[in-house]
Amino acid sequence: MSSYDSKARRARLRLAVVGISAVAALALVGTLAITTLSGGEDEPGKPAAKSPPGASASSSPSPTASVKEFTPATAARIPLLKATSSTDGIGTGFEHSALGATSAAVSYWEDLDLLDDVIAEKQWHAIAASDSPDTVDQGVSEVRKVREGIGLPPSGGTPDGITFSTNVKAALTRSLDPSGDVVVVWLVFDRFATIKDKGADGDPLRDQTTNLVLKWHDGDWKVTTEAKYTAKVRGPRAYDPDSKFAWMDGWREVSDG
Repeated sequence: MSSYDSKARRARLRLAVVGISAVAALALVGTLAITTLSGGEDEPGKPAAKSPPGASASSSPSPTASVKEFTPATAARIPLLKATSSTDGIGTGFEHSALGATSAAVSYWEDLDLLDDVIAEKQWHAIAASDSPDTVDQGVSEVRKVREGIGLPPSGGTPDGITFSTNVKAALTRSLDPSGDVVVVWLVFDRFATIKDKGADGDPLRDQTTNLVLKWHDGDWKVTTEAKYTAKVRGPRAYDPDSKFAWMDGWREVSDG
């Protein structure tokens, strides 16, 4: 989450409950949302590093991109790849390319469990690099903080009748090392909640920005929190679907294909 930057960008989950914070009363309130926010300031306008293997114009702007004034909304979308396998309830098995890395980040972020720490721990073990154990610890810790923040025990399942849906709308992928095997994937997403018998959240979280640092490890793209990589993360220009500058910086809308 937000690359788990141990220096300046360690992510934090925040549960926003309109009216009251007690889970027992959620059915009466009918509004629930979770968001991941960025914890520090990033340096805008940093030039993109070398593209990962298989990079194309869909993941990074070409030298002549400024000739046509595309925007993320008018340019072609990134056709995301599907996971080729599944481990502990989360998709795995993405190809060794820039598109594979982007697809993995989007898939992970949309499928991670937000309130069940037992499920979340299994999922993080499935997608975290084996040489970055802090990634799992931090992911589980954030879920437990959310639970405690709304009056739940630190460990347990999602309360009955509450479901969440995360929709990633746009992504930007940059390499963090010369090989292209370590990348940061920035994501813009909406998050919705649905409560049984009350319907969808009337005030969902929209246009949230986060990032994941991935590296090619053990034959798949894995999340890492190694400081030698997270320290290199610099923020891109803010996402705006109608901005030619956002498109030139590398932002692309994504598509499930």
